[in-house]
Amino acid sequence: MPVPVGMPPEELADVVTQEATNHVPFPIAEANLDWFQMNATERTDPDGVRRVDVILAAIQHSIVESYWRMADAAGVKLGKVEVSSLSVIRGLALAGYLGSSGHISMVVNIRQDATDINIVRSAMPLFGRSIILGVEALTEAVARSLDISFDQAMELLPEIPVFNITPTDTRMGQAGQVARAVFSDIGDEVLRSLDFYRSQVGDVKIDHILLSGPGCMLPNMHEFFASKLRAKTVLADPLRDMIVDERQITERMRPILAALIGSSIESTWNPSITVDMDLNKEGRIPLGLDQNRTQNIFEEVETVKAPRWFKPGLVAAIFSTVVVFGSYLYLTLLDLPLTQTAIEKSTSAIATSKTDLTRLKKEKEENAVLLKRKALLDRLVGGIKHYSNYMDVVRENTPRGIQLTELNIGDEELKVDGAAVDFSAVGNLSVSLGTSPAISESNIEYASRPEKQPGIVAFSLKAKLTKTKPASEQSKPPATPINTALINSEVTRNE
Repeated sequence: MPVPVGMPPEELADVVTQEATNHVPFPIAEANLDWFQMNATERTDPDGVRRVDVILAAIQHSIVESYWRMADAAGVKLGKVEVSSLSVIRGLALAGYLGSSGHISMVVNIRQDATDINIVRSAMPLFGRSIILGVEALTEAVARSLDISFDQAMELLPEIPVFNITPTDTRMGQAGQVARAVFSDIGDEVLRSLDFYRSQVGDVKIDHILLSGPGCMLPNMHEFFASKLRAKTVLADPLRDMIVDERQITERMRPILAALIGSSIESTWNPSITVDMDLNKEGRIPLGLDQNRTQNIFEEVETVKAPRWFKPGLVAAIFSTVVVFGSYLYLTLLDLPLTQTAIEKSTSAIATSKTDLTRLKKEKEENAVLLKRKALLDRLVGGIKHYSNYMDVVRENTPRGIQLTELNIGDEELKVDGAAVDFSAVGNLSVSLGTSPAISESNIEYASRPEKQPGIVAFSLKAKLTKTKPASEQSKPPATPINTALINSEVTRNE
């Protein structure tokens, strides 16, 4: 993470801890944190501010405690706890593999459960990622392929021919194919990591690729990766500048010890500046019942002679306690039951009142509905005679050959839908309705022969109503003549 250059240590600690909450996938209160300011990355950003990168590491308390218990079982004290990939870089820097300023290397550490891929410049990590593919995955693949146990497959690993070695039998040849498939996947991830880094910073030249970790126990590993990656590949030897007992440490074991050497040395021993972090700085997590704790939990309590007022004060405290306890009994056994009974009665009365209110509200709503129904019935009963007049008009003026399918009577308009044997019947209906004193005007909306029933004429007719009195109380005025030819021509156009 980038931070401004020159930030005070206390402020830097607060910033890093706050930023860690955005990256650490578990509560910060349950984590051991450590960070390192990489001065080699100091730069001026586009906004004109000088910044430097800080690398952050975190581990859960429970994991560190498990390391402590393993150390207890082995009879030793747990020392530094740090990231394995950073330990490997420190160990290889001590052996002189990471070169001088500007020297860029790729460190591929094939561990038991994963593989760490780091791009390093002058012993400082520039880019890093881990893939869940390591020696355990290789061993399981070999065990499945040869139908043997995991332990048997582990014993075969140092003899599996990976590259440029003739297998001793078909069984070893099959194991070699499996190993090449696994390491080919690792090589693909190395190339993807390099391509991603180049997409971020531009084209860079990798001087060499360093292999380390338990995965290097297979013969000719470096030749396989050199062929796969088309780059100079070296089996890292963190002990190459040290004098060791060859009987204790074989040639094949040397690449495996890179992380161990890096964690064991002091940072001042290294000729290059490397990242140095310790996730066990504060020692073991304080546990009250743990005899092996490294921190004092309980402070020593000094024996102090009680002052003169202690006994009178104790008596007063006991008396106060008795009074409080007696008051509690009184409230619990006498006062509170009476209060509870009164509360229950009040609650019952409130519930009854709520029931009555609900019933009254329901009756009010029912009365409102009944009033609406009464108004509707009054309107219907009052309008029966009015609408009956118009229905009589329609019935009396409907000629033969007409079948009505729908009759709608409104306040000012009457609409008739139906079917006729021909267009002239529709015109006669319109003319007859127009001559009625109850209707002021009659017009044909449409008249046409449907495609599915061409033998009939479907029509719709609208007539404007006049406010008329019953036929018994008035005489019919002369009918307004209607041009039948005009109606027939309009029907023909609609058809």
